[in-house]
Amino acid sequence: IMKKTKNNTTPNNINTKATKKIGNWNKYNKSLQERGNITLYISRKLITKTALAPKKTKLAGRPKKYSDDLILLILTVRTVYHLPLRQTTGFVAGFLSAIGVNWSLPDYSTLSRRMQKLEVDFCRDIRSKLNGQKLTLSLDSSGLKVYGEGEWKVRKHGCSYRRTWVETHIAVNDSRDILGLINTKSNVHDASQFKPLIRAVKHNLPAGVIDTVIGDGAYDVNEFYHYAEDEWFYFIAPPPKNATIRVTGGRRVGIKDQSGWEERNHIVSRIAEIGLESWKQEVGYHRRNIVENTFYRLKTIFGDKLRSRTVESQYTEQCIRASLINRYNRMGLPEYAG
Repeated sequence: IMKKTKNNTTPNNINTKATKKIGNWNKYNKSLQERGNITLYISRKLITKTALAPKKTKLAGRPKKYSDDLILLILTVRTVYHLPLRQTTGFVAGFLSAIGVNWSLPDYSTLSRRMQKLEVDFCRDIRSKLNGQKLTLSLDSSGLKVYGEGEWKVRKHGCSYRRTWVETHIAVNDSRDILGLINTKSNVHDASQFKPLIRAVKHNLPAGVIDTVIGDGAYDVNEFYHYAEDEWFYFIAPPPKNATIRVTGGRRVGIKDQSGWEERNHIVSRIAEIGLESWKQEVGYHRRNIVENTFYRLKTIFGDKLRSRTVESQYTEQCIRASLINRYNRMGLPEYAG
């Protein structure tokens, strides 16, 4: 029998919790190494005379000197290697010069300005592989710091009023791909972004691909059950512990479900019958941990802070991160044995 110390803890902080083992470690390890390969982002196929040239338009005014694809390429390199804009331009220029390509690259002010209106399609490759497949979406939100003190200063002296956060709302499918993304202020409730997030996914994907939407208790709003019925998808969100059945009664009509609350009443009754944990297993609510893991990956790979200051640039920065996450998913993910 293992002895316990005076504070009732096992010696040497032994962790007795079982951990899953990765079954495809060799393949997954190679995919992790490949993420840092610069040729993954600046390939020989991409470096041609016309690949990154500005597209001709019939609009009035001076044409763009640098294409949107070139701006996106440089900003992607900046995101991957965590570089400031000036250093990013120097890094890309140095790499191109080393392989014999002499391009005129935009300066940091041009990158900052063009970033605000840049459109990033992070679902382009996902659309081509759907083939009529129905998707299960998991919704959640998390905060990212825009500017303010670091953790050490806050622990030592407390935080000041200058600490500012952005709330990011995402929709993720079972393949861990980010299909919808919205940035809001930190005081915005998750439920207010439910419909906008669904509309964002529908904008990025073909119609009729959403089969199920899963959210935590913050999305437990009766209106969303009717919205899901109108949009032809199944909605899962656990009600609070004190949830009650909404009924209407009288001598003549008798007790019946209050109009508009039938679906939620059924869920509350089912939970009262078999228990909350059994209901979660029954409807597959555990699939929602995928979106929590996605936020963990976003913050681990790219950090928990946004570099951009304007709202438009912050959204572009998040879209680039989402595009990279979706690309990393296709390169290889861990497969757990057992």
